[in-house]
Amino acid sequence: MKRAILPVVFFFLTVATLHAQTIAGFWQGTLPAAASGQGSAGGAGLRIVFHIDKKPDGSLRGVMAMIDRGNTMPLMSATLYALNVTFAVSEEVNFRGKLSADRNSIAGTWTQGGQSLPLTLSLATADTLWKREGPEALPPMAADADPAYEVATIKPGAFDEQHSIYNLHGRDLNGTGFTATELIKIAYNVRGRQVIGGPPWLNQTHYDIVAKPDTPGQPSEAQTRLMVHKLLTERFHLTSHTSHQDFPVLALTLDPRSPRPALSDPKLNPNHSMSARRDGDDMVIEFTGTIHDFIGLIMNTFQSRQLVDETGLTGVYDITLRVAGIAQGHPSDDDVGNALVVAAEHAGFKLVSKKAPLTVVVVDHIDPPTPN
Repeated sequence: MKRAILPVVFFFLTVATLHAQTIAGFWQGTLPAAASGQGSAGGAGLRIVFHIDKKPDGSLRGVMAMIDRGNTMPLMSATLYALNVTFAVSEEVNFRGKLSADRNSIAGTWTQGGQSLPLTLSLATADTLWKREGPEALPPMAADADPAYEVATIKPGAFDEQHSIYNLHGRDLNGTGFTATELIKIAYNVRGRQVIGGPPWLNQTHYDIVAKPDTPGQPSEAQTRLMVHKLLTERFHLTSHTSHQDFPVLALTLDPRSPRPALSDPKLNPNHSMSARRDGDDMVIEFTGTIHDFIGLIMNTFQSRQLVDETGLTGVYDITLRVAGIAQGHPSDDDVGNALVVAAEHAGFKLVSKKAPLTVVVVDHIDPPTPN
């Protein structure tokens, strides 16, 4: 009996290994617009691309891109057993299908929010792979460019806007709820406590802003900050100077007892991204970005302490955080920040309390923005 069982087991292991080798690549398909209500502006459905690759240990990993929306997120898991394929975006969102005999398509079902929709994925080639449109597809702005915002509309924001919403990685500056202090923070890449002086309205009056660069191409983050600085000078008549002050900080270092964060594969995840999912009472965050971005993730909620980078790491990394105790209830920002700090320490980092000199921006003069 043992002789009969062992060849069968070996056969299934061989098949699974073979398919794990052949499923790597780009798989694309379109969710029906009428069924999902999530189609593109043209009503042709929602185009989805999965990029699947193998980890060094042989298991699968991947990312999902919404081509018509421009967002990318890592998969929670990607599995292949015999011909059965599962791509899990989160506990509630997944695709399950069966690989065709020629291994060129996967027919299955997309499940989201209790709704199931048919979805067939095709293996894409370099010629058939869907390309992104919009800002993400633009070539970068020339490195020696000196851009400014050619057109900028600044309007009073809603009274109840408490937090600014914007994206530094887009071509246009398009945001709501900006205060002048927020713009100064963007221009100088500092925190609110590093902005000193100025009238009370600096932190109280909110603006909605739409601004378009005068230079072609996708600006870098540094070029975006430069354009915001020019906007402050031209429309708010900002004059300021910088100095340094000592602040209590948390220095982000590497725990010598833990492995270093893994460098991200640019083919697998060309854009910085973050996704979160619940796992019991914990929140699991899958993050891809620079250490500067990682510190920003923590400081976006952690208001009581400043973080500085002393890791010496450059490049883009994949970092997984298991954050305990924030999946349920309504934790405060500082509770979330403290939980993120603990999760970072479990992910191979070490945070050291110290004092460090930080740049401060002293506002010498500023006016409400000039009319559009």
